[in-house]
Amino acid sequence: MYEKKKIIISVVCAIVLWIAIGIIDYSRVHSFEKPIFCVGTELADDGGSGKYDGFGYSFDIIGNFMPEDEFPGVTKWTYYLFGVEIQTQIRD
Repeated sequence: MYEKKKIIISVVCAIVLWIAIGIIDYSRVHSFEKPIFCVGTELADDGGSGKYDGFGYSFDIIGNFMPEDEFPGVTKWTYYLFGVEIQTQIRD
């Protein structure tokens, strides 16, 4: 009985941690900043544009990341949850 309870608590903690990490990355990208916990997998040579993968979620990011860019940072992002497109946003 005690072992079952430990397993349930561990699973719940892992799920809560996964949700918290996803919310933090989503909040940053929603504010047009690069995510913290995602790993860049298909990056362009501009220092930040590309595909960023997390656990069950990912972002496609397009931005101005070169030092000479007038308005640096993320300019467009698309959010995917388990491979399904959820939201796209473009910075004005």
